[in-house]
Amino acid sequence: MRQSTAPATTTKHMTNAPLAHRRRSSSTSRDVLPRGSSASAMPTFAMLQQMDDVLSGAAAKADAAVAAAPLKARRGTKRRVAEGAVQAVITGIIIAIVLTPVMIGFATMIYGHPEFESVMPMLTKLIFVSSVAHQLVITVLSPLPFAIAQTQDAGLIFLSSMAVSIMTELGPTVPMAERIATVVVHLSICASLVGIGLMVLGRMRLASFVQYLPTPVIGGYLAFIGFFMVKGGLTLMTGANLSGGIGAWAQLLTVHNLALLAPGAICGVLLVAVTARFQHFAVFPCCLVLMPVLFFIALWTTGHSMEDARAYGYFSPDTTTISLVEVYKLFDFSSIHWEVMFPRQLPTLLSMFLVIAFASSLDIASICMGTSSAMDYNEQLRTVGACNLASGLVGGYTGSYIFSQTVFSYRFHPAQLEEEYPGFSRLVGLTLALCELAIAMTPFSLTTVVPKFLFGSVMIFIGVDLLKTWLFEVYTKLLMAEYATVLATFIFLNMFGVQLGLAAGIALAAACFLVEYSRTQAVRVVQKSSNVIRNADQHELLYSHVSESAPVSLSSSSLSSSRHAALLRAHPIVTFELHGHIFFGSATRIQKCVKRAVYVRPPRKPRKETYESEERLPLLGGGGSTSNGSTDSVGIKVSDVSKLVSLAGKPCPDRYRGRTRFVVFNFAQVTGMDATAARTCFLPLKVLFRRHKIAVVYCGMSAGVEFLLRANDVLPGSQTEEDSPNLCHITSDLDLALDWCEQQIILSAARKKSFESGRSLQALLPMATQELSVAQVCHAFISPERRFAVATRTAIGQVAELFTTERWQPHDRIFSIEDDADKWYILLRGQVTLYTRQESSNSVGSPLADHLTTPSSHRRHRAAAQHGQHWVDGSFDCELVGRVRAGCIFGDMDYVLRQSRSIDAVCTAPDTVTAVISRQRVDELISSRPEIACVLQEVVLRASYMTLAEKLHSIVV
Repeated sequence: MRQSTAPATTTKHMTNAPLAHRRRSSSTSRDVLPRGSSASAMPTFAMLQQMDDVLSGAAAKADAAVAAAPLKARRGTKRRVAEGAVQAVITGIIIAIVLTPVMIGFATMIYGHPEFESVMPMLTKLIFVSSVAHQLVITVLSPLPFAIAQTQDAGLIFLSSMAVSIMTELGPTVPMAERIATVVVHLSICASLVGIGLMVLGRMRLASFVQYLPTPVIGGYLAFIGFFMVKGGLTLMTGANLSGGIGAWAQLLTVHNLALLAPGAICGVLLVAVTARFQHFAVFPCCLVLMPVLFFIALWTTGHSMEDARAYGYFSPDTTTISLVEVYKLFDFSSIHWEVMFPRQLPTLLSMFLVIAFASSLDIASICMGTSSAMDYNEQLRTVGACNLASGLVGGYTGSYIFSQTVFSYRFHPAQLEEEYPGFSRLVGLTLALCELAIAMTPFSLTTVVPKFLFGSVMIFIGVDLLKTWLFEVYTKLLMAEYATVLATFIFLNMFGVQLGLAAGIALAAACFLVEYSRTQAVRVVQKSSNVIRNADQHELLYSHVSESAPVSLSSSSLSSSRHAALLRAHPIVTFELHGHIFFGSATRIQKCVKRAVYVRPPRKPRKETYESEERLPLLGGGGSTSNGSTDSVGIKVSDVSKLVSLAGKPCPDRYRGRTRFVVFNFAQVTGMDATAARTCFLPLKVLFRRHKIAVVYCGMSAGVEFLLRANDVLPGSQTEEDSPNLCHITSDLDLALDWCEQQIILSAARKKSFESGRSLQALLPMATQELSVAQVCHAFISPERRFAVATRTAIGQVAELFTTERWQPHDRIFSIEDDADKWYILLRGQVTLYTRQESSNSVGSPLADHLTTPSSHRRHRAAAQHGQHWVDGSFDCELVGRVRAGCIFGDMDYVLRQSRSIDAVCTAPDTVTAVISRQRVDELISSRPEIACVLQEVVLRASYMTLAEKLHSIVV
């Protein structure tokens, strides 16, 4: 029984063992076999027992290795976490080394008044507390765990201006403690109010509005900050007060001050050159560490002590122990003079809020580009607002993201651990905050142990960089007018102060914008025709009117190609497309353009030399003809009368051009208008047009534009006014305006032709309710040379029998896009409108949905309703292709090209009647009666080319 059990046990181990173990067991079995026995012999019990022991040991080693693997992985993870933590801490320390002299320089700038010198060590600690508050809030709330936020330079000028203003206004009669308390409390309140304002701005999602501040003005302000920092660095190193104008700078020329300035100035310039030459991240902090080391080495080699250097002015005077408790004793609310705070400082506070909001938006945008991150501007404005609110509550100052240090932190934070442990990189910000808190809690001022020229050189470095960027390098990135605005704003800030300087810069930028905007093309002259597809009779009437000055003679039956070209150049309708906001600056330009494009007959004034050269009596009449033309009974040359001049008084260079009869103003692209433009531009033009009997059509107006034109007597205010409806017309869109003008031309031509031929007006222009016959329509499209031939009449009669009649009601679709084009139509009565479809702007998810609230979109939908566009699906917008009138052919293009329908045809008039012919019948006609098919093809061909000839008018001139 035991011999039968052993193989089973061995088999179990071999079954559960991996392949490597199985190979090992086979080799082991060969080793344990007695010599002289074969491997194929039956194994004994001892042999199997040895095999079992070997396999058990191998399995135990494998289990031990598996158990040891997690332990090794855990050790590796701990090591990676430790290395990442060290990397984050070092990054935070490097940033603290870089920012420490900057923060001390900022404190010097804010409290630049000489009377702050006695408490400057205490006030310097406040700026570090402020930076701690900014950094902690950003570290907790920012979506970028490595983000850096500190007290920023954007608000320093305003903070300094308010501090100096309060100290000056209170004067020496107020105790020093009360003045300092008023200043520090006021600056803290302002920081909190700026924070609340930024949070409200972000909450209302108005971040885009703060970007309306002109960039040249902000550039001039940043250049002024650079100049202010250079001046602050010089003041920090020498203790000289440079706020007294240019004369105050002369005190820097003493030997003592030059000796104090030399190390800082040299180091500042070297920092600019070295950081520009070497882009490595360690260059700047190494320079900051190296500068005091070299200074102390120089002291040691020259045999001077630190006290000697302090006595000369390289260090601040040694002070007693300073604690944060003593710093916050400055906030004595019982001795605050509220009357000098509000409302006197409100203009400065409002200016500071706008500039900080704009600067924060720029910082957020720069950080998004520098770190390839996506952040919501409005949400980040709320975060920056929370920073400023927290800073104000602890007695600090305004601040925001620091772009350069955030990008530095992004490059050197532990990114791999951040992916594995989200939020791990916040250790960078925490380290920076702890370093700054440690500096704030030190019982001494850093300037007592670190030479002042170190902080002064950093301020000079930052100031020179700002000046170089915004006064010199920006020259190649701005227009000349914008660059002039940068320079002017910089000069204004130095001459008039912060509030008046910024106001003057913004006013100059606005004036430059008005000048440039007034030079843009607010008006464009176009030559267009309506989208109406007219029958042959109306086409002939529309293009058979002859300008009084055009030397073109027309037969009543036809228009040759040259005559037709001449008539196209007659331009009885002049269309002006207006763009943008029409204001007083662009009104003069529009008026000049209109006067140059509109041509009229000159006034009938006899030429003086005619009477001097010839004497004629009215009763004798006649008079000889001249080479220039005939003369009338009073001696006025007819050719001179027929010549055209523009409203600007210039003669017309085109001898084929006719008198302007209609002027169309298209306001579809106008965003607004002021009353000055309405009265100084369009009202004088109205008087000119009425004097020369020119009809004016206004189309595409928004409600505001129409109100201004009516209020300023450009449009008739009521139906009872004296303006003739034939001289002033209003439509919703350009197509309806052009259609009205063309209808007036057709009606005028029909009346003239009726008078000359003796035919009734109804015969020339049938009523809209009259149903035409197929033969009548086809006959009108035949060329005049063959129109009255007997064979042609017979062929037309046979062709008419091939058509079938269909009746339609409004909103019926005659055919749709993608339908088979196996037939074409003749409209016998009513109206059919042709559309193309595109994705609607009001469909869900459409990128055009934001434009639904614009005036132009409302006008477009209102115009579509007037054209009968009620049937379409809400997910599509329809563009008008043409409006087919009775006696016209449609649907022939896709039929001839043998393609699917590319447009929609919709009935837009009651009791519409169409005649239709299928491809099958046309093919049968071509095979059986080709001579009759040729007549039908001529009809289709001439109808298509008439439509094409009308489209030649839609050319921008």
